[in-house]
Amino acid sequence: MGIFKKISDIISANLGEMMEEYENPELMLKQAISEMENSIRTALQETAKSLASEKKLAKEMAHNENESRHWQERAAQAVAAGDDELARKALSRKKEHEKISVALQDQLKVCQEANQTLRHQLDGMKAKLAEAKRSLATLSARNKAAQVRKKIYARSGEMNFDLDDSAFQTFEQLREKVEQAEAEADALAELQGIDPASWDRDEVGVSDSEIDQELEQLKQAQNSGQ
Repeated sequence: MGIFKKISDIISANLGEMMEEYENPELMLKQAISEMENSIRTALQETAKSLASEKKLAKEMAHNENESRHWQERAAQAVAAGDDELARKALSRKKEHEKISVALQDQLKVCQEANQTLRHQLDGMKAKLAEAKRSLATLSARNKAAQVRKKIYARSGEMNFDLDDSAFQTFEQLREKVEQAEAEADALAELQGIDPASWDRDEVGVSDSEIDQELEQLKQAQNSGQ
């Protein structure tokens, strides 16, 4: 089923509103462009025929006007020659061509007005076709750009999700190991009667009393040596 029913539908069409009504505006525009091109080809043929008729009418009218002037001159010549009968015949022929010229003039006027309408319609369809092609080009470009962005965002989202998930898992595993090690160390210290807080002062587990004892021994050794 065609989008346009007649030429006036094409000229008055609001492409923006039409695109909103269709689920696939790109496909709609392609169909509209195809119908417009077909309508323009038909309109061109009809306009060409009508213009040819106009030219033919104009040529025929000019011929009858020339004939009318010709018989007017023949009538004048006959009068000058004193031949009234020939003058009457010449004037009669002149009248025939004048009547034909008047009829052709009316037909030519109607044909010219029709051709002007056809030209305006043709110009309107060409303008609407150009608008549709621009809209299709813009829509296609936007659609391609959107598809590219979707692919980029999809990949980016997948990569970020994988990286973040891996990082969180590694951190959680490390935290659990550290907490487990700390808990085990505290438990061992508690079982051995050692204050875990003293580990901060002496990481190798040596008490202050032991250090003081060794210091006293060094002093005694030095005094005995002297």
